[in-house]
Amino acid sequence: MKALILIGLQVDFFPLGAAEIDGSEAILPGINEWLPTFEHVVAACFSHPANHKMFVANYPWRRPGQEIDLMGEKILLKNYHCMEGSFGAELTLGFNHHKITHTIFLGTQHRLLPYSAFFDENRARDTGLLNYLIRNQIKEIYLAGLPFEEGVYQTALDGLEQDLRVNIINRAVASKNEEQSQKMQILLRKKGVKFV
Repeated sequence: MKALILIGLQVDFFPLGAAEIDGSEAILPGINEWLPTFEHVVAACFSHPANHKMFVANYPWRRPGQEIDLMGEKILLKNYHCMEGSFGAELTLGFNHHKITHTIFLGTQHRLLPYSAFFDENRARDTGLLNYLIRNQIKEIYLAGLPFEEGVYQTALDGLEQDLRVNIINRAVASKNEEQSQKMQILLRKKGVKFV
């Protein structure tokens, strides 16, 4: 059994969103092309509280993109995005939402950074994705969404650690930094991830 994992397909990452990623709209046709081939489609959505430790508004005299040391932990500060209950956290238009069979939420606790579709920071919080896959006897996952260098990349690594077969749909991912993305793709291929 296989499943499609859709990561971060939310309004704030698409044009005019608070954390817009260049090329985000271009991945939607690829996602629509693959959707009909899956019985199981999981939406992995970011849902952050307003006091989340990565939000720059929670630190006086700081700016977006600045790295701070928070009790020995390096944090890259960001503007508000995908706040729980906000319009920006809603699924974007342009793909068939009715195909989604399960939804999980990432970054829901203010002290934990979102990490992958399986876990938040340091595996301190389990999103429930693995239980869903086990319950439905799913051994192979296909990943789509954004940003590639963060949620997609880490989900691929965590999937491998769970002994899953991991595939990434080339036409259905978008990156913030193409050069970094290319290096990460090489690493994933070496570890056994397939790009389809």
